[in-house]
Amino acid sequence: MSIFRVAAWLVTIGLILTLIVVGKSYLVPIFVALVLWYLVNALNDQFRHLPFVGTRLPNSVTLLMSLIFIGLTLYAISDMIVNTVNGFVQESDIYLPRIEAQIARMYEQFHIDRPPPSIVDLKLGQQLLGNFALVFAGVTSAAKGVALVLLYVLFFLVEQGSFPRKMRALGLDMEGSTRFTYVLAEINTAMRTYLGVKTLTSIATALLSFVVFRIIGLDYALFWAFLIFLFNFVPTIGSITATALPALLALVQFDSLTPFLVVVLGVTVIQILVGNIIEPRLMGSTLNISPLVVVLSLILWSMLWGIVGMLLSVPITVAIIIVCAQFPETRPIAILLSRNGDVNTRKLKRRGRKHQDTGEILAK
Repeated sequence: MSIFRVAAWLVTIGLILTLIVVGKSYLVPIFVALVLWYLVNALNDQFRHLPFVGTRLPNSVTLLMSLIFIGLTLYAISDMIVNTVNGFVQESDIYLPRIEAQIARMYEQFHIDRPPPSIVDLKLGQQLLGNFALVFAGVTSAAKGVALVLLYVLFFLVEQGSFPRKMRALGLDMEGSTRFTYVLAEINTAMRTYLGVKTLTSIATALLSFVVFRIIGLDYALFWAFLIFLFNFVPTIGSITATALPALLALVQFDSLTPFLVVVLGVTVIQILVGNIIEPRLMGSTLNISPLVVVLSLILWSMLWGIVGMLLSVPITVAIIIVCAQFPETRPIAILLSRNGDVNTRKLKRRGRKHQDTGEILAK
């Protein structure tokens, strides 16, 4: 590879990273809208199969039902978060003395001679109120961005109907049209499989964890179950964080260590069973991505886009692998990012011969 080609690649990568960082406020809503667009279409497919007087519902009706369902879900989630934060603020007078008592108990168990620090000494109350204020600000900011995201989703839904005609109007040669069709089909399959399986397993993990929380009587069990559902989309550290937070509340809420151990062990076992046994069987070999690359992409996208970057790190990386595998110049990148170095697209090509029309592939 010549020095000029290396320089061109470095400049291109630098420009892309600059665009990602500088355009964060514009790109994040678009990528979130893409995820919601996939979810809307997945729900639409399910609603289309519902029996209605012996016939299927019209596509426009099922799309509207999907949008309403997702909108109501987002409203319910934001309302639950606000109510939970309000509950924490109102009951801070109950939790803060319990934290102080737990600190004193730890000092006693470890035979520390000096007196334990109080809540006032640690300034913990001010820190908690400050964190609650940040949560409120985050929810308010997210609520403002929801309207823009939903607008993007509507544009995607409108465009998907005319996309096949645009593809035919491009007039690409057979090779170019076939390659483009293959890439879209593979990305579409990978994204739908990932989002579908991940959503299903996250719901199962959250429901089982909710049962554990209810059995021991943990406060705000529904909120912690939702947090587990959400953080399950974050690779590696998501499960650890989602388990640690309710465990800490159990440590403060109850006088004994038994509820704390039940939460830690119970949720951990659920995460292992669902995440390491059930999920790989459902996911299969759709996501051909190295575990090390998963961790590195999580770090990179969290630095660039924060929480949203964590949630989207795997789908974005999978799409990069699929695109890079189609061109000889970028194929080594796909091989390095893949799980086992196998980025052969012959399987995809066989599938593409059965679906020559791009719109038919995308509609699946």
